[in-house]
Parts: sequence; C-alpha cells; structure tokens
Amino acid sequence: MKHIGIVCEGPTDFVILSRVIDTITKELNCYLRLQPEENCAGQYGNGWKGVLKWCRDHADIKNLFMQGVAPALDFLVIQMDGDVSRKDKPSHCLCASVMCEKKIKRDPLNYPIDCDTTTCPVVLPCEDHAPPVDGYRTHLKGLIAAALRETDRTCIVIPCDSTEAWVIAAYDSPANVEQLEAPWENVIARGKSYHGIRIPGQKKRARIFEEFAPVVCENWEKVKQLCQSAQDFEQSIHTIVAAASQ
Repeated sequence: MKHIGIVCEGPTDFVILSRVIDTITKELNCYLRLQPEENCAGQYGNGWKGVLKWCRDHADIKNLFMQGVAPALDFLVIQMDGDVSRKDKPSHCLCASVMCEKKIKRDPLNYPIDCDTTTCPVVLPCEDHAPPVDGYRTHLKGLIAAALRETDRTCIVIPCDSTEAWVIAAYDSPANVEQLEAPWENVIARGKSYHGIRIPGQKKRARIFEEFAPVVCENWEKVKQLCQSAQDFEQSIHTIVAAASQ
C-alpha cells in the first residue's frame, strides 16, 4: 500500500484517479486529497488555476511537505484536464509565440483584467501546442512542471479532453474519444441519465462518479486502448511505484 497525495481540478477527478490507481497497482492505497479542499472553497479554489497555484506555492517545500504529512506521502499525482489547453487563453500566456504588449510579466495566474477575447493576443489553437491532443498534453505537463520546478516523485496526468472522456470510453467505446470536446456537456449530461445513472440537474457530483468508477476500472484495458492519456497515466504510475519501492 502506498500513501498518495492527489492535486486535481475537482472532487470528481479525485474519485476516478484514486480508483484507477488502485486498479493499476492491484492494491488498495491510502489517498490524501490535497487540492481542492473538501469544500472546494479553500485557499486555492478549484479548477486548473487552483492546481497551478498549489504547485507554485509548494515548489520550494514539496519534499518537506510530503515528509511532514502523517503518514508521509510516497508520491504525488497532479491532474489537469486537456480542455484547459484547448479553450483557456490564459494557460498559453507563456507560450513562445505569444507577443503580448501588456506592461506586466506574462503569467497565466495574473491575467490582466482588461484582457478579453477580442484584445488578448493569444490565438487558439496555439501554434506552439496545436492539436491533436498530444499538443495539449505537452503544453499542460510543461506548465505544471515549470510551476513545480522539479518533478521527483510526481506523476502528472492530463486526461483529454477531461476525465469524463475515460468514462465515455469505458461505457461507449467511441473512436477518437479524446478529441471529443466537452464530453460531460455533450454526452454524459445531455439527458437525465447516462447508462441508467441519474444526472440530476446536469451537475457534476462526486457521488455520480462513484457509480462511474467501477465501470471505468472494469474496462480499464479498453480505456487505455482508446485514450493515450490513460496509457500514459498507467505507465507513469508503474514507473513511480517502482521507484518508490526501492
């Protein structure tokens, strides 16, 4: 059993990631949800900016922080959905192709309040990290790694377009599922239920993903075949578990 800290965009991601890690390692591990906090209204909030803020604030103390938790953490898993790269202009502020005239240091977390879709010089898709999804993963892994500065004992996972794509792959097996935009809105929450699981108010709730998780784990081999991000995640987990066991 490993003690694993998870930094993720939201509670539903935590549910899927923790269950999948147990499936990959074939054991029940101990998890600590570091970000977002239980009420999603803590110091960092939720979403991709909360993930990035956490990484920056813990970059200098990461190893001490991991040792200071009781029990100490064996490794970290940090998640950000690929749709951030696809649709969020601030995430591209630091890309080499962006020529910004704003008189501040370009920074995704200090996006000028007077920037909007008409004045922002970021053009999507970004020519530095253009689709298909490989570009999104490269972009966001780099963004997180730069914020942390060192990624020892750290697994960075970028589900594309989001962790909901893994759910759809497990249930429906569509081709090019990672290129499906907004899978929650366009597939899972289009109706009042998804494969018999009620989606009240079309809102993401952790308890709904608790119902999805067993099917994702049962069909994990199929998910890996359809989603390169899932295959990358498993490979990274195997590598980091092996290192932590030495």
